[in-house]
Amino acid sequence: MSYEFTLVRHAQAGYGRGDHCRPLTPAGVRQARQLGTLLVKEGVEVELILHSTATRAAQSAEQLGQSYPDAQLLPEDELYHCSPERLLRLVGEYAPVGGTAILVVGHEPIISMTAQLLAPDNAGIPYGVSTATAIAFKVTGFNHLGSSSGELTGVFHAPPRA
Repeated sequence: MSYEFTLVRHAQAGYGRGDHCRPLTPAGVRQARQLGTLLVKEGVEVELILHSTATRAAQSAEQLGQSYPDAQLLPEDELYHCSPERLLRLVGEYAPVGGTAILVVGHEPIISMTAQLLAPDNAGIPYGVSTATAIAFKVTGFNHLGSSSGELTGVFHAPPRA
């Protein structure tokens, strides 16, 4: 059985209010919504959207969720600051509610570092991805994610100025 695992960097955020409370800009809201539409068009499936509790990540998850109305949205405090290895362990912990398709909305540099860890030979994934970028993988399950355990199926970007 094949599982889908997608990593998403939150959409464009504004400034001020402290880092954790930074909201999406109006363009960021449009970016996140357009990224969700693009992922559906590309056939990316999502049953669980696990997101950082930072405002910009939560708002990105909500906008992505409009394209996946049956997906469950769950906040996770640790996604704000964690290592790639911890992110993958968290996904394993949420596997019982994640079905066969989990999408994580988080932050740089953890999103690109996690993608590089999953992809054999980094698969050309750059260190540092732009806002509203999704990196999709096929995996054999969520409980044993680690080095080179994913098959890269696509890298998707919303327009930078949606």
